[in-house]
Order: sequence, then structure tokens, then C-alpha cells
Amino acid sequence: MDHEAELGISSALIERLQRDRLPRILKIKEHVDAGRVLEETEIEFLQQVLDDARKNQALVDSLPECRDLFAKVIHLYHDITAKALENEGDG
Repeated sequence: MDHEAELGISSALIERLQRDRLPRILKIKEHVDAGRVLEETEIEFLQQVLDDARKNQALVDSLPECRDLFAKVIHLYHDITAKALENEGDG
């Protein structure tokens, strides 16, 4: 893939993450931080985000502007799932 195509794809990935996915991920984090458990739709959404990150791993690794944003998403995923498991045990 040429550099111009990579830039186009990375721009689309970054825009989608910032506009659509990151706000929803942060709402889910608020949800579990408030002591609630994950709903099935939230679990499915988080899994889709993680799957997309894995599918685009090579592109993410090659472009620093993608790398930082995807790292943040992966970190949030970890925080959310750890807190959700903790909440499950408390319930």
C-alpha cells in the first residue's frame, strides 16, 4: 500500500475513533465507574472496537498519529473490562 493510501485510511480511522467510538467508550467507562455492569450491547461494541484495532494493527504500527489514539482505546478497554469484572463480583 502506498503512503498516500495509508494516510487516507489512517485519517478515516482516526476520525471514526474520535467522532464515534471514543465518546461511546468514555460513556461506557463512566457507566462501569459508577458501579454498573456492562450491558450486552456495550460488550459487543467494545469487542468490535478491539477487533477493528487488531485488523488494522500493521497500519496503526506504521503511523504514529494512529498509534497513540489506538493505544488510548486499548488502555480504556482494559480499564473498562477490569472495572466491569470487579462490579460483577460486587453484585
